[in-house]
Amino acid sequence: MVRGTTPTFKLYLDDEYVDLTQAVNVYVSFKQKDTLITKTGEDIEVREDEVDVYLNQEETLKFIKGSVEIQLNWTYLDGRRACSNIITIEVDKNLIGDVLE
Repeated sequence: MVRGTTPTFKLYLDDEYVDLTQAVNVYVSFKQKDTLITKTGEDIEVREDEVDVYLNQEETLKFIKGSVEIQLNWTYLDGRRACSNIITIEVDKNLIGDVLE
């Protein structure tokens, strides 16, 4: 990911027993040091074993060059909660560090 861009992430679960369409809430979190961005609800698209999530320019500019961790969390109607393993992506700098119109 490059700072200031608008990436879409396609996150896949490799678990044939999980159907995210049966979850009550699904959360996608991006964390780097003290910066935490969590997307849920209309901010994500949930399918059976895949979640698509979009970050805007303002959000990617909150990260600095380095590693960002990403994790899915979800809850079920009966109160059960589950999460994915944490994956790591790299953030690269951008020569223009502002939001572009």
